[in-house]
Amino acid sequence: MKKKIKILATGANGMMGFDIIPILEEEFDVLSTDIDELDVCSSEDIRRYMDSFEPDWVLHMAAMTDLERCETEPELAREVNSVGTKNLAEACRKSGASMLYVSTSGVFSGRKKTPYTEDDIPEPRNVYGRTKFEGERAVREILPDDRWLILRAGWLFGGKSRDKKFVGKIYKLAMQGKSLSAVNDIYGSPNYTVDIGRLMNYLIKNSLSGIYHVANKGYANRYEIAREIVRLAGVDCDVKAVPSSFFETKSPRPPMEAIENVRLEALGYMMRPWREALAEYIERLAE
Repeated sequence: MKKKIKILATGANGMMGFDIIPILEEEFDVLSTDIDELDVCSSEDIRRYMDSFEPDWVLHMAAMTDLERCETEPELAREVNSVGTKNLAEACRKSGASMLYVSTSGVFSGRKKTPYTEDDIPEPRNVYGRTKFEGERAVREILPDDRWLILRAGWLFGGKSRDKKFVGKIYKLAMQGKSLSAVNDIYGSPNYTVDIGRLMNYLIKNSLSGIYHVANKGYANRYEIAREIVRLAGVDCDVKAVPSSFFETKSPRPPMEAIENVRLEALGYMMRPWREALAEYIERLAE
């Protein structure tokens, strides 16, 4: 019997891990950890898990993702997102493991009028984007080219009760009958965590490497997504379109965060349209 690939996962208790880990467990031997067990800022924690589990892959999902907190606590954001990623990459180099790092479409400036491809040059506008891009550079500089994968994910949704992001918030408010306001001048690519998990399965099984953009097909602004959530939920709820200046934020938001999966599609791997993925998720939330 062929030995299962062993994957050590960080940040496994978050919204991504909730959907991704069960999918990976169907094919691989997965050891799930979160900050209580493995703090990526601790070289000692990392060494202990690497030595005891001896993974073939490290799936790095742990991150400080609150954009506002990143802006007000930049040193902590850098310690977690940049230094923590560097620590894991160095451990992988020493052990011979490969690394799959989940990055973000937020590494781009947003000045482009069309979705970003893998060949576009990152130019982050906020602390979160900068620290995630620093993590990307650490992975690429430390590990051999055939032993790393970087997935730049779009606007995530998934994880049911763990979904604290836009889709989860809007669905909850809509079901309470609240009137909603959503931004109509910032664009991104909705991204279902279940579909990311299936993609990870494919990439690992096929021993692929490099940078890949990963998002469901198409893009939209927040207002369009909110309208679709309300329609799919079948609730009577007013959604008002507002400019991004309507909400006061400390962290600058790129006006264009949408991405295209150019390299995935060159492999013949197609992500389903975002409306189709969102419809499946809203059904899950209604259960």
